[in-house]
Amino acid sequence: MIPLDRIERNPLITEAGYSLLTRILQHPSAPRWNFVTGDRVVAEDLPLVQSFREAVRSRRGGGDRPSSELLAWVSGLRDRVRLFEEHLPLGFDLERDWPHVPTCGREDLAVRVERLVPWDEDLSRLIVYDTSGTSGHVLRVPHHPRAMAQNHALMEYALARHGATPDFSAGRVACFNVGAQEARTVVFANVFSVWDQAGFAKVNLSPSEWKDGAAARQFFGDLSPQFLTGDPVGFAEMARWEVSASPAAMVSTAVALGPGLKRALRQRYGCPVIDWYSSTETGPVAYSCPLGEGLHVLPHDLFVEVLGDDGFPVGEGRRGEIAVTGGRNPYVPLLRYRTGDWARLDFSPCECGETTPRLLDLEGREPVFFRSGEGAVVNAVDIGRVLRDYPVVQHEVVQRADGSCDVAVRGAMGLALALDAVGHALAGLLGTGILLRVREDPALGERLSGGKVRPYRSELEPGRGAPPDG
Repeated sequence: MIPLDRIERNPLITEAGYSLLTRILQHPSAPRWNFVTGDRVVAEDLPLVQSFREAVRSRRGGGDRPSSELLAWVSGLRDRVRLFEEHLPLGFDLERDWPHVPTCGREDLAVRVERLVPWDEDLSRLIVYDTSGTSGHVLRVPHHPRAMAQNHALMEYALARHGATPDFSAGRVACFNVGAQEARTVVFANVFSVWDQAGFAKVNLSPSEWKDGAAARQFFGDLSPQFLTGDPVGFAEMARWEVSASPAAMVSTAVALGPGLKRALRQRYGCPVIDWYSSTETGPVAYSCPLGEGLHVLPHDLFVEVLGDDGFPVGEGRRGEIAVTGGRNPYVPLLRYRTGDWARLDFSPCECGETTPRLLDLEGREPVFFRSGEGAVVNAVDIGRVLRDYPVVQHEVVQRADGSCDVAVRGAMGLALALDAVGHALAGLLGTGILLRVREDPALGERLSGGKVRPYRSELEPGRGAPPDG
């Protein structure tokens, strides 16, 4: 008998799916689960997921101007979304004047999200995804379960392009998401309806979540996830813990993956290592070319531009800030949304056979590591999670050459920000031996293009600020 609370979270779960979920959750070597979630997918979502899956495969291409379909989508939202109405005056010719459309950015989501949610949208299925603030803004993004399920089709396509074709079926574990964070992070298991009840687990390779390394190795070995996702820190820790696995692929997300670590992972686990560029607010944007020539734009319903400070495209081959329009999240439609990441855009044919444009020299959320007072590595993600507990919408953390840290925070308007509490929480992570200087800066980011700050920096000499790249 499947409990009602599980059916509420996974409306389409079967007896086979529940049996697998129970096996994952009750495995004798499982981590300390601290969160419960589900896919929230209902029957009416499945045909839409399937049609999207087919479109992902068939509608490749893309150019330097938005398609007529995307322009129609933008026009249709003008009377439903306040930000669209403000940015698109009556009579505006979208096709002719697209480069003149004002941009938006993370601050619009962080402090003015109501301007992006369509006023007439049914909110009954709304879910909220948090980010840890690794780009300088802490975000809580409204999302829809169907849009999240459609992202599975994008993952399937990227895996297949790298020669990986996992068998998604009941009784098998599709994926583990691997992290390594000392601060609080959610650790949970789930099954996915769009993958025929295949299993999933988000795990954290930290002593706070596992009895010992042997338990983690046993857990991975017994459940045999078919592919892995995670950030470079988690994958590096997985290798250090000597966790054996035979994944069809490893998909690196969240921050840039260094070439040395990429080579080491490929050699150790004998599978392709795929760079995956995405964010909570945009969803998947691009995946690494199988031949290593940049990252190909992935979704057919997302228009990607590279812009200068003035909001105009910089032109093919020139470096600028990545902006996106479109997507399938009905609660947060994006209009020339500045991601805070930088790259060059290349439209030339690629020898791998993919026809979508490529992002070259992507410079996004580079991994930054800090040192605690005891000399241990502290992940920037952990710092972001600490700051998320406070009304902080943007931050900048700099570790100086002497080990001390300067922290500037921008609080949400109208909410009190207790700097002493922020400092105390950070000291609990970095250790009492670290000198912390915490200050509030109401104008943080306002003097910079797009409101972008470098949220994390370290001035420690090479070899101290980060672990070796492999």
